[in-house]
Amino acid sequence: MDTDYIKEFVMLSECLNFSEAAERLFISQSSLSKHINTLERELEAKLFVRTTRSIRLSNVGELFLPYARKIADLCSESRIAVEDYNSRSSTSLTIAVMQNPQYYDLAKYLTGFRKAYPDLSFSMVEADEFGLYDMFKRKQVNIFPTYSSLCDSENFIFMPMVESAIVAIFRKDHPFAKSHSISLHQLSGERLLLPTRGGALSNKIRSAFRNENINPDVVYEGSSIGCVDLVKAGMGVSLHAREFAAVLSRDTDVSCVEIEPALTFIYGLGHRAPAELSHAEQLYLSYMKQYELK
Repeated sequence: MDTDYIKEFVMLSECLNFSEAAERLFISQSSLSKHINTLERELEAKLFVRTTRSIRLSNVGELFLPYARKIADLCSESRIAVEDYNSRSSTSLTIAVMQNPQYYDLAKYLTGFRKAYPDLSFSMVEADEFGLYDMFKRKQVNIFPTYSSLCDSENFIFMPMVESAIVAIFRKDHPFAKSHSISLHQLSGERLLLPTRGGALSNKIRSAFRNENINPDVVYEGSSIGCVDLVKAGMGVSLHAREFAAVLSRDTDVSCVEIEPALTFIYGLGHRAPAELSHAEQLYLSYMKQYELK
């Protein structure tokens, strides 16, 4: 007995209309009719009473329906179970990468992971913090880099990895470029170039200014590279993560200055419960735990 035919019988019993059932099943009416006829021959009984104007379940159809539903449900459950097993047993994984991966020293982590598990294969997908979280919610990735500001979410577990701070990036000829540190009040008259609007870093910076009763003159919120290019063009001062600024340390056109008091933040990995991860994902998470912030 073909289980697909049984599923089609269940659908037809719900619609009681060949045209509608066939459309929902993505098959032709003639195929559906042929399959129902085959099922009836195997059961040696009519499942439907058909007239020129209507269709209804026969007494045998009424009797068979609850069993057919159980069979259809078990088929779906077994398929999901097998797909889940294959996913968990996979030796490949997708690693989510945040834009500007220097924020969390991507090369060091991935190089070490590849050396530890040379038989595993992985691909990388990159997006900003909003895109990564959206991919996580859509179950396109199960582990993703994020900030502690999102750790109140009930959707994932947060593993802190690095505590960092915001620094100011000046053009070399700016009066503050050679300062050891600078306060937010000293920046109150500057045109500010910030990371992505509404993101964790931008929100952190804006909140700090509000706490000091300063109304910042924000002229740009966008990509990190865009911020640096605008700094070089004399369009303003950028506030960014210390790790990003460290990458610029060899750039002779800009200077990075600490902010006092420090504007610190924490970033790391968001992930599902270990039981929901594939074997490869569990290995990746286990490897990354050695860098967990204690």
